[in-house]
Amino acid sequence: MKSMIAPILLVATALIQSMGLFPYHGDGITLAGQLLFPILFALMAMYLSTKGLPGAFATVHLVILIGSVLLLILSLVGMNLTLPQLYPTMILYYIAFVLVAVECGLRIAGMPKKRRPKDRAELNDSETTV
Repeated sequence: MKSMIAPILLVATALIQSMGLFPYHGDGITLAGQLLFPILFALMAMYLSTKGLPGAFATVHLVILIGSVLLLILSLVGMNLTLPQLYPTMILYYIAFVLVAVECGLRIAGMPKKRRPKDRAELNDSETTV
C-alpha cells in the first residue's frame, strides 16, 4: 500500500496545477490531456506495484515519494497564499508529470523477468511447428 502513495500525490499535484492553469489558456483539449495522462501513468504504476518484485528500486521510489510530498505542499501553499510563483505554474505540473512517468517506468523495470526455455525439449507441443 505504501507504494501507491507517491503516484496519488503526484496526480493530485498535477490536477491542482492544471485546473489552476485552465482559466489562463481556456483550451479544453489541453486540459483533458493535462488531466488524463498523469492519471493513466499513475494507475499503471499503482497496478504494476502489486505485480512487481518487492523492494526493486526502493531508494529511488523513496526519493520520488519525498519529492511528491514536497510538490504537493508547494502547490497547496501556492494555492492558499496566492503565490504566482507556485500556483498556477507549469513548472510544478511538468515536474509532477515527469516524476509519475519515472515512477511508472521504474515499476515496469522492476517486473519479474519471464523465464524462457533453454532447449526445444522444454517447449509445449502447441508451441512447436512442423
